[in-house]
Amino acid sequence: MATDGKRKANSFDTLPPICGGALVTSIIMYPVDVVRAICMSNPGTGAGEALSGFLKAHGMMGFVKQGLVAEVTRASISRAVKFFMQPVVHRSLYGKPETQGTPVSKGLAGALGTVPEVIAISPLENIKLAAQLDKEGKFKGSADIAKHILKTRGFNGLMIGYAGMQVRQFLWTGGFFLTLDFYKSNLATVIPNKLAQDVISGFAAGATGTALNCWTDVCRSIVQKKALADTFNPEIPRPSALTAYNPGPFFAEAAHLGKTRGIAGLYAGVGPKMVHLGGSGAILAVLMPRFKQMWFDAMGLY
Repeated sequence: MATDGKRKANSFDTLPPICGGALVTSIIMYPVDVVRAICMSNPGTGAGEALSGFLKAHGMMGFVKQGLVAEVTRASISRAVKFFMQPVVHRSLYGKPETQGTPVSKGLAGALGTVPEVIAISPLENIKLAAQLDKEGKFKGSADIAKHILKTRGFNGLMIGYAGMQVRQFLWTGGFFLTLDFYKSNLATVIPNKLAQDVISGFAAGATGTALNCWTDVCRSIVQKKALADTFNPEIPRPSALTAYNPGPFFAEAAHLGKTRGIAGLYAGVGPKMVHLGGSGAILAVLMPRFKQMWFDAMGLY
């Protein structure tokens, strides 16, 4: 039998290939994420303007110095937790593996599994955003940013914008897992090549998640940018510990932006974000199953 001499894999056996795929994806997509962050925190700024402004301020090395470590770490943790938790939550909710689930069950499991993901990545998200928006060179690196936030706002300052990030991850992850198999099954009828199916379906599923969550990223970026800017003004008193978790400013910003700028304002930077998360979805759809199979074969798992 094909399983002779092999051990049945458990959830933790999937962590090494998941982490590997997440790390590779994060490194490849980082330059796009820089442009996305600038566009979304400054509604009305185009991708070309964002890129030229960043290069003018930091040069090509800016892609290495301005938040690279924080972003690669954050994105790798985010994607690793996402792909680890989705099957775990699915089995807990439905008593069967996600491979036997429906699009709705897969999407819901993925969305609910983002709670530990967002808790884990929030500090790194704030550090990364501060670095990418640091046009004046106030910070010397990620450690310097973290030190500044802890000094001026305490630990909860690292969780600024939590509500917006939670809604963002809930919508994108749910949308991705909800539609991935749908796209794959439909593409299989017209494209025989399995790799091409994975690339296109992964991009389409990532873009679908982006269509659902783009407005959340715009609003939470604005809220976080203002909150981080306030840390440099000693006249602004330190907010309460619960302020960072308050969803009020996030939804208030969404209402304000929708009223003043309409859909265009809420979907500022949607182009770079589509490329970023659509591209990420494509890479993940290709790497995750292949890395998993390679790891299982090497470790004698099934």
